[in-house]
Parts: sequence; structure tokens; C-alpha cells
Amino acid sequence: MIHVILRNTIVAMFFLFIATGGNVLAQTPDEPLQISTVERQPFIFFQEDGTLSGFSVDLWVEIASRNGWALEWVKHDNFPEMIDSLTSGKSDVAIANISITSEREKLLDFSHPIYDSGLQIVVPDVEGRSSLLAIIWASGAVQLIGGAIVVLLIIAHVLWFFERNTPNNRHDYFRDDYFGGVWDAFWWAFIIMTMGGFENEVPASIFSRILAIFWIVASLFFVSTLTAKITTSLTVEQLTSDINSVSDLIGKRVGVGANSAMSKFLDVTNIPYRAYDDFLAALAAVEAGEIDATIGDAPIVQYYAAHAGAGKVQLAGAVFQADKFGIALPTGSDMLEPVNTTLLDIKEDGTYERLQAKWFGNRL
Repeated sequence: MIHVILRNTIVAMFFLFIATGGNVLAQTPDEPLQISTVERQPFIFFQEDGTLSGFSVDLWVEIASRNGWALEWVKHDNFPEMIDSLTSGKSDVAIANISITSEREKLLDFSHPIYDSGLQIVVPDVEGRSSLLAIIWASGAVQLIGGAIVVLLIIAHVLWFFERNTPNNRHDYFRDDYFGGVWDAFWWAFIIMTMGGFENEVPASIFSRILAIFWIVASLFFVSTLTAKITTSLTVEQLTSDINSVSDLIGKRVGVGANSAMSKFLDVTNIPYRAYDDFLAALAAVEAGEIDATIGDAPIVQYYAAHAGAGKVQLAGAVFQADKFGIALPTGSDMLEPVNTTLLDIKEDGTYERLQAKWFGNRL
């Protein structure tokens, strides 16, 4: 009798093994799955209290709950760290907005797609800084003019000091009293700087004439520098506002995250770019004016431009280069089949649609 029970038990376990594809989870409630992620709103939010929220968080919690898996979130600062945690065996799963690419497929296994996405261009918010005053201020011209006024005041005082009480048979332009004389000298120096000469009035003392020669030469450099600063700022503003499609990126300063779907796209299209640690670093470079544009996942940049990036960046052109996000697992992971099966269940019973409406329905 005991042999019969033992035999039946073994047969039952064998058929269970076959039915589950040989998948026997090693994790137990005492050994939670290590889930690596990186903050990418609205897929992943890192809350101040240490908790996580977002579309990808809710989706994975639903998958884990249906499979009875315990989990532990592992936060990373950027995508390369998150991917390395999988390839090194430190994590069991990675989820955020991970594009399914052929290069990553060589290193990892991916679930069925969890979100259909694409790419979109991000540029500085031209409308937020398009006024002439804002452009001049950003160029540094105002600071340069302020410095020139200080120099003008110094020169005016020096001229007045040497020209006061000095007889001039031709002209007596610089008055002897302090306020009148300093004003006369200031105006004289200002006309020299802006117009290049003050032919009707010349200083009388030798020192003042030497100073006048110096100021005439210095004024040439000042005016040319001021003109260059304003012209450059206006040109950059125009170039940035002209970006409306991928073809417009040619000749512009473009930056994207290294080894990303965006960098691969630019490599294929032969558009030069600066490589940054990740998308957030490239986004910061756009806001700082270091580059003219970056490219990011459409739902990420749309959410950012409407929230934290409002007034700093804007979207340029339509979504392009269709992309799909997936859940990443180590190659050969026994969890791949249960994850895919659960994803199908979640989509079929309406749970996926509810999660998508929660996080993306009214995000803009």
C-alpha cells in the first residue's frame, strides 16, 4: 500500500513538473524576489518615504500577487546599473520603461510587451524665454553693459580730474565743477564707445588724450563682443525653435543616454550626438543650454514636459520609431513563462486597461 501511494505521488509530481514546464520557483516568502528599477515617471516614482508607485510598480505587484511571489525593490540611479544587476545575477527581475531591443535580447530575456511606446524630441522651452529681454539677459550682454558703465564712470572721473581748470583755447567742454564735469566726461566717453568718436570736443591735457586713444581702441572690442553675444543668442534661439523633426537635428547639438534605444537610432541615422550617462543627464543638459535637443521615450517626455519640466522644456514634432517596453529577466529564467501567462490574464480580464487608465489616461 505504501509503495502504491509513493508511486502515485511520484507520478503526480512528474506530471506537475511537465505541466509547469519544469518551473519550480526557488523563491519563497523568506526569499523575496529582487526587483531592480530606476525612476522614470509615470512608470516608476520614488517617493520621499522610500516607497514606490507608478504604472510599472502596480503591474508587477499584480503579477507577483497572482503568482504568490514575495518581492523586494532594488533602486538604481540609472539604466546601466539596473541592467548590470540582472546580468550579474544580483536581481531576478528589472522593470521600468525598458525598451525591447535586439542588443538587450542577447543578454536578457524579455516578457511580452507591457507598453507600446515610441521616441520623441525634447528641446528647451522657446516660448518660455523667447522675449528679447530674456534672450539678452541669457547672453550675458546685460552684465557686460553693467561692467562697461562702471568703466565709463571711472574714466569720467579721471578725465574730469585732469581736465578741470585746464584752459583750452579751442573748446571748454568739460566743466570745472564736480557733478557737471563728471557728467560731461561720462557723456563724452559714452559717445566715443558707441559712435567711435567725438570730433567736436577733445581733451586738452596730454594724459587725457592718451586715455582717449586707449578708450577708443577698447571700445572697438567692447562693441564687437556685445554684438557677438546678442547675435549668438538670437541664432541659438532660432536654431532651437526650428527643430520639428528628426531631419532638423542635423547640424544641431544633440545629446542622448549612452547605449540606449535613442543612441542606437541616431547611430543608424548617422546623426552625431553627445553621449550622457542616461536620459535624465541629457535632459538636464537641454535645460542648461548645453545641447539643443535630446530624444526620450514618448510617455516619459510627455509626462515630464507637462509636470516637472513645464516652462523648461517642450516637445518637438510627433512620436516616431515605434518602441515596446518589456519586463527584463536573466537569460533562461524559470519565471519568464509564468510572467507571460499572467500578463495575458491581466490583459484579458481588464486589469491592464484599468492600470493604463489610472496612470496615463489624464497624465497631460
